Amino acid sequence: MKIDLYTKLILTLIAIALWGILLKPIFMSDRVSASTAVVDVNIKEVGGKRVDRIIDVNLEKINNQTLNSSILPVEIKKW
Repeated sequence: MKIDLYTKLILTLIAIALWGILLKPIFMSDRVSASTAVVDVNIKEVGGKRVDRIIDVNLEKINNQTLNSSILPVEIKKW
């Protein structure tokens, strides 16, 4: 009988711990913040073609909208 009670107790504790891991992101979130550091970006390919020269980048307009601040819209895609 002791082995059965011990097994049930251990399995119950494991189940409670798993539920705690599952529910943790709902009740606690990690703080995130953007970096203000300058990031050096090196473009190796554009459209699958290797870049062997300097690319002139115009940051005055994006999607025909004039930029009035230093904030740039960025879309990050996971490959």
